[in-house]
Amino acid sequence: MGLYGLLTRPEFLAISDVPPEIEWFANIENANTRRAYQRDIKDFMVFVGIEWPDDFRVVRRAHVIAWRDEIKRRELAAPTARGKLSALS
Repeated sequence: MGLYGLLTRPEFLAISDVPPEIEWFANIENANTRRAYQRDIKDFMVFVGIEWPDDFRVVRRAHVIAWRDEIKRRELAAPTARGKLSALS
């Protein structure tokens, strides 16, 4: 860090290059929650055929509804189902 805890220009630019999805996961302090969300997001990615994080930019409400219906079809416990949808949100 620069003088008095201020970011230097290179530090500022490096932070601005962090992808939003990485930034979001880094903000989840509980390691168990972070792992559960990562697992649920990967499950969704497999379901819809997403291979790259940028593919999330084309996810639409219809994809989420199809995912919700798949979760219901699996007859998962209510807290598990809510967790999967929460991770996706």
